[in-house]
Amino acid sequence: MKKIFLIALVFLSAIIVPIYAETVSVSSGMYFGYMPSMGGNLDSYTQQTYFNTNSGVDGINKSMSGYSTSNIDRLTGVFGGVEFKAIFYDYYLLRIGANYGMSVMGGKGKTVYEDGGIYTLKCEYTFKEYDFPVTLGLSIPIWKDSRISLSCGTAFASAKYENKFESNSVAAPFATQRKIKGSFSGWALPLVVIIQGDYFVSPEVALTSTISYYKGATKVIKDSSDNDGNVDFASIDFTGYRFSLGVSYYFYSK
Repeated sequence: MKKIFLIALVFLSAIIVPIYAETVSVSSGMYFGYMPSMGGNLDSYTQQTYFNTNSGVDGINKSMSGYSTSNIDRLTGVFGGVEFKAIFYDYYLLRIGANYGMSVMGGKGKTVYEDGGIYTLKCEYTFKEYDFPVTLGLSIPIWKDSRISLSCGTAFASAKYENKFESNSVAAPFATQRKIKGSFSGWALPLVVIIQGDYFVSPEVALTSTISYYKGATKVIKDSSDNDGNVDFASIDFTGYRFSLGVSYYFYSK
């Protein structure tokens, strides 16, 4: 309820502030970046119950003499986005963005687990998401060709998280087939904090560097992949840092 109220307040401010502002600069931009630890530790019920880990990919890595294994790393994602910024009275910032990201590295490897015997386990994790952050804050000019801004707010974020496991075990959850898959789709309203620097190469064009931090996750979601004889549950985690570089064009000023 608090997050819904915050979103309503941010959007109301986005409508009211421009009406009364006598001084305003408006820009649009685009950027590209990366997300370390995309999706967090990628935990799920199946991993807790059958693979002896309460911390997802962080605890699933195990090795044993005589077994060939390879490390399973947290996901690294890349993303691209566009933004709309309005600066009122030279200092007060409204920022609206739209982002799409996907995992490109990590989340794949081979481990072992114990369940009345030692079994190999091939693991694969993937993550895709899009989000729409809206933040309010301050934008401070530094000298004549730079600005640094700090803003906070919330985002509508939606994602799809999938995990896949393959084992030589004949016990649950591999009693009916060697491969199982979990698929989870959901949305949340994570809190967002954004620090951004602008360096103006001309009066209208600025190079941007941005650090964002998201904090929030969905409720626990039931696995929608129901043809493998296994039912899994997981929460989709949006928490983490994002780093990006881009360019902005200031197309309006009064």
